[in-house]
This record gives sequence, structure tokens and C-alpha cells, in this order.
Amino acid sequence: MNQDLSLKDHMISLLREARANPNFGLSGDDDPSDRIITIEGMDGGSMVRLLADGLSSDHKIALEAYLTQSSQNYGTVLIYYRNSENETRARPAPVAAPATQTGPFGVKMNKQAIPGVKRVIAVSSGKGGVGKSTVSANLAVSLARKGHKVGLLDADIYGPSAPLMLGIEGSQPVGSGGKIEPVEAHGVKCVSFGLMSSGSSPVIWRGPMVSRALQQLFYQTEWGELDYLVLDLPPGTGDVQLTMIEKLPLQSAIIVTTPQNVALLDAEKGLSMFQKLKVPILGIVENMSYHVCSNCGFEDYIFGNEAEGFADRTRQPLLARIPLMTSIRAGGDTGRPASLERQDLAKIYEGLVKRIENDVHQ
Repeated sequence: MNQDLSLKDHMISLLREARANPNFGLSGDDDPSDRIITIEGMDGGSMVRLLADGLSSDHKIALEAYLTQSSQNYGTVLIYYRNSENETRARPAPVAAPATQTGPFGVKMNKQAIPGVKRVIAVSSGKGGVGKSTVSANLAVSLARKGHKVGLLDADIYGPSAPLMLGIEGSQPVGSGGKIEPVEAHGVKCVSFGLMSSGSSPVIWRGPMVSRALQQLFYQTEWGELDYLVLDLPPGTGDVQLTMIEKLPLQSAIIVTTPQNVALLDAEKGLSMFQKLKVPILGIVENMSYHVCSNCGFEDYIFGNEAEGFADRTRQPLLARIPLMTSIRAGGDTGRPASLERQDLAKIYEGLVKRIENDVHQ
């Protein structure tokens, strides 16, 4: 596009070109530029209001990503849709204010979608050791088994584990243009810092270096077209989480915890952070919920049974209860997620996938 065009002329050109792509839902429009309601300047960019008549949620998400990514020379461009008197964002964005607004904890919202990625799902935990990465890997392959195009970004810079859990060896490929190329396993495109450093060497970085590295993984990766990008976050409420919230328009976040009070205490801190920063929360996954005796079938709640009460108290849905099983541990150690092998686990993750799919259309 000609950088000398006004933003309005630029948007008109983009909308007319988008008519040829059925993913945007504009093919029946006589002139898609008639969808432009207003274009208003704001700090650091512009706000564009479009008519949403006849566009599905997927159309709006795809069109927003296309317009914003094709308009980076015009600063931050926010897309809003309006059917009648009410305006809604195409995706449930954490903020509806100018992108440079400073929120709680000093977070400066400066959202930029990842080209080609429709929805970003963050998998988080308050503390380590609750099986968040195991849940992330099994969720990603379960989404792929349902026919979705899926990526898994291992955002735990200090303790990456996705390569082991997906059975990926070697180093992360880099294309001729200097962009990172994901490695595919079990139908999932994976990027991990574990493929960029020696397995035995620690990453000894301060926060700003981690934030810069994370943004490179977001925006300098050839993800292609993805329905879902699953972010496997490190535990806690630190630099990685804040960088993610500042930069990415999130579809939703999932909180993973085990049922004992010491884990729930930290889970509530992570939940509170997302709520204060207006990140949409899908719900809670209780991992290592119970152990089933292989001899008699007795269900033993080894770590307690407090997660359901926690979900009720925080008014969050309990999305799934995943048992403590040897096969889950073995699947993570051998690079073949257990949900691919066990029908009972596959059904649990199918239920979680359905919750995610339904959330898209709400």
C-alpha cells in the first residue's frame, strides 16, 4: 500500500481488496468501503468504526487482524464494530481505551495482533509444579485433533519444556528472512526458547531482556494461519505475563492449579492480576485432581479437594478435573501427550476444547 495515502483512503483500498477473500465476509458487498462509519484520531494512532452487519465472529476477527496488520505505518489502529447503537470489539479485548493507556501495575497497553493468528489462549498458573505445561501441550494437540490450526508458544524463557513434551529435538529453524520457523509435532506448530539454547545452560537474564525476547517470539515467527495460539506461560505474575497483556489481544486465559490450598493461594493471585488488567478468563483447570487406584478403582484425593470451592468463591467455572496418572507423566517424558493415547483423557480435553470453541461465539 502507498504510505502517502490518508488512512481513510488506505482503509477503503484494503476493504475493497478484502472482498476477494471469503474469510472476511465482504464478498456480497457492493462497495465494502461503505462499512466505514468514522475514523477518529487518538494518542498514537486512530480508531476506525465499521458496520458489522452480516459478519460472523470469525469474519470480524480475521478482518480486524488484516486491517490492523496492514496499517502499521499509520500508528496504532483500533477496529470497532457497530450493529446499531452498541459498539463491540471483534474479540474480547482486555481494554477498549487508547493503546497507550497505563493500567494497574504500570502496564502500558499497546496491543498488536500476531499476523495470521485468530485467537490467543493463555495458559497460566500461580506457582510452578502444578502441571501447566502438561495441560498446555495436551490442550494444543487436542485442539489440533479437532481440525483446528494450532500453535504452541512456550513462553517460559527460564524453564522451557514444550520440546520434551512434544518430542521435538534439535534447534529452532530460522528462515532466510531471519524469521523463526515453528517445528511441527502432533499437528501443532511449536516455538520454544528450549530449542534456542543448550538444554543444560541456564538463562540468566533480567526482565527487559526477557520482554524483548518474548516479543521476538510473538512477531518474528512465521506462524502462518492459525485458529489458536496456545501460550504456555511461566508461573507467577512477572515480566512475561505483563508483556503478554501489554502486547497481545487475548481471547481468554485459563488458570491451572492443583487442589491443595498452597497452590490455590497462588492461583488466586494470578487470577486477580488478570481481572485487574481486564483479561477475559475462561475458567479454572484442576490438575492432579485425584488418583484412581489401578487395582480397585478407588478415587483418592491425595492433594485435597478444595478447587471446586475455590471456583465457587471466585465465581469462575471449573473447566476440567484432570486425574493424577502415570500415563500423563510418561507421555510428557516421552514426547507423546497422554491425551493422544488414552480415551478417558481425550474426553476430558475434548470437553475443554468445546468450552474454548463456544467462548469464541459468545
